[in-house]
Amino acid sequence: MKAFLTVIFCFIIFTGCKDNDEIEEKKEVNTNPKVSILGVFHFAGTSDYSSVEFESLESEKRQLEIKEVVEKLKDFRPTKIMLEFPAYDSRYLDSLYTETLNGNHDYSINEIEQLGFRLAKELNHSKIYSIDHRLDLPFEKLIKFAKKNDKKRFENMVASIEKQDKKESDYLEKNSILEYLIYRNSNEEDIRNKDQYLNKSAKFVNDSSYIGAEFVSKWWERNIYMMTNIDKWLNSNDRILVIVGAAHRAVLKDFYEDRTDVEYLEITNFLKNKTTANNGYK
Repeated sequence: MKAFLTVIFCFIIFTGCKDNDEIEEKKEVNTNPKVSILGVFHFAGTSDYSSVEFESLESEKRQLEIKEVVEKLKDFRPTKIMLEFPAYDSRYLDSLYTETLNGNHDYSINEIEQLGFRLAKELNHSKIYSIDHRLDLPFEKLIKFAKKNDKKRFENMVASIEKQDKKESDYLEKNSILEYLIYRNSNEEDIRNKDQYLNKSAKFVNDSSYIGAEFVSKWWERNIYMMTNIDKWLNSNDRILVIVGAAHRAVLKDFYEDRTDVEYLEITNFLKNKTTANNGYK
């Protein structure tokens, strides 16, 4: 009887372990694509109302700094690199990237080529992806309304923008591009970018006009279109790096952090060169 009970006990232990192994094997593997967004300033300058002043990025010092950023971004191991270029004109950018791969085109001074093309080429990517969607924001209409109906608020907003531009220009003058990008991709900067729209621009309204709300909603609409352009290329197990202006990052980051079909990874973890245990590797 004792021997019989021993056999039963061993059988239960054995089958129990087997069941646990089977449960472990059946655990679902997270194959959701991973998305990371790098917010940048426009290397070639911009016609935007707000812009950062900086020295030529063609200098040896700045070129070395750009290469340093690319090395950090390689640690993310992107499978696809998506850039702020009109999706409707993607064939042009594709052809330009092909010329770059063939050695027939040098990197122009813009973030699309200096960061996007350079990184894609070093990772042996055969294709890059255009995801921008241009919309006409009612900027002139907003300015006209603000000057006429809420001049003091408008002057305060302009002064705030100019102060921020100087702060960023001074920061970039004293620091490397990598250090600047770590600063620009912080949570604090994301909040400041959104606050500029939600707390400042949106308030230019009165009983007969919602121009401020119209302006801000158009900005969010543009970013939603950009999100859908990114989504067109998402596949299981992808690691997507999106390179866009910092104001776009602030909004797009919210979209992807709040979704259940993707996993958002913070790019600053890679820029700061965190250890593998903490930098989002899966």
